[in-house]
Amino acid sequence: MDSRALLQSELQGSVSFFLDYTNLDPASSGYGLTADCTRKPAVASIACTGFALTAWVIAAERGYLPRSQARDMARGTMRTLLRSAAHHRGFFAHFMHMGTGERYRKCEYSTIDTALCLNGVITAAAYFHEDAETADLARELIERVDWGFLVFRRGERALFRMAYNPDRGGDYAGDQPGLIGQWSMAAEQKMMYLQAATRLDPALAGELYHGFSRDIGYYDGLPIIINPGGNLFAYQFTEAWLDTARYRDPDGVDWFDNTRLAALANRSFCIENSSHYRTYHARSWGLSAGDSPSGYAVFGSTPCLGAPHHNGTVSIYAAVASLPFVPEATLEMMHYLYHHQPRTWGPYGFYDAYNLDVSPPWYSEAIYGIDKGCSMIMIENHLTGLIWEVYAASPWIRTGLQVLGFREQRGG
Repeated sequence: MDSRALLQSELQGSVSFFLDYTNLDPASSGYGLTADCTRKPAVASIACTGFALTAWVIAAERGYLPRSQARDMARGTMRTLLRSAAHHRGFFAHFMHMGTGERYRKCEYSTIDTALCLNGVITAAAYFHEDAETADLARELIERVDWGFLVFRRGERALFRMAYNPDRGGDYAGDQPGLIGQWSMAAEQKMMYLQAATRLDPALAGELYHGFSRDIGYYDGLPIIINPGGNLFAYQFTEAWLDTARYRDPDGVDWFDNTRLAALANRSFCIENSSHYRTYHARSWGLSAGDSPSGYAVFGSTPCLGAPHHNGTVSIYAAVASLPFVPEATLEMMHYLYHHQPRTWGPYGFYDAYNLDVSPPWYSEAIYGIDKGCSMIMIENHLTGLIWEVYAASPWIRTGLQVLGFREQRGG
């Protein structure tokens, strides 16, 4: 396959994954919820559901589905999110029972997973703008979120908590149920500030955006605002929807170039360590979160805070999701995998990860919805810019950008 055919095949396979692993039973109270992983088809992830809502936009635009069908799927999903899906003050449970929308075990009510879901809501509402009910459902979902509930101060900084869990022994709660963690570092959460800016006092919204640390690392002498573990996904999740090449933040930060440098640094780290890890080389890189020989794990590269955690596992989707930022390096890797590592390819395109540094060599046979979803959106953006354009057209995002002081660099 040439590059365009390979990208289109991966893109169509990604949409097919969401079609096959989303509850599309119209009689189900869990309609529209999407499985976390192919290994756990009965457990829905609220973040994956946001990626699925975005997949329906891509499917409609590309003719994979009739527009009317994709619109009805988006509308039905929003009904579920409003009426059946477990939430606390508008923040969704991270995991849910696929058939009912009930909270799965004692999982947390998550800020970032709610924000990922709402990015899908925002995108679908902007794309299917002709449908009044979809617009109304989206508005109710966005306005229901009580962002103020998770705001606290640490010294002079205003910060968000990461999650809430009312149960002792619940996920991330341990022996102290209640509010969990803090978004005190640069990571994947920038979308949260855009969403919250439409619901909070503008001054507080600005404080929150400036509250997280901007730790600096370097690649080839150039500064990068880093996340603590050097995980590639944390540079990509907000950027999947927000065209950061189009805007500068109120401090003049170019988040697009920041992600570009992070991808180059991630690849460079793999090249530098190729003599110690068979999986790593110039056409095999991408250290992030995802599947591994020991299950779901989080890996990263320099620059980061401290020593990066890695073991030879390459997260394929994380490299694919770098396509708009480092297209030549990404396409080289995709061709290498497709032609020389055929076990990385399956019915939905690339699997999640692989590792040649274990015996026998390990190839994932799983797909995680958040991983496949991020790479899917980035491919579409690289080819057409569709999701970036639709998201930027949303009145919620336009307001959030204005409140936070983002400045547009070119016409939209």
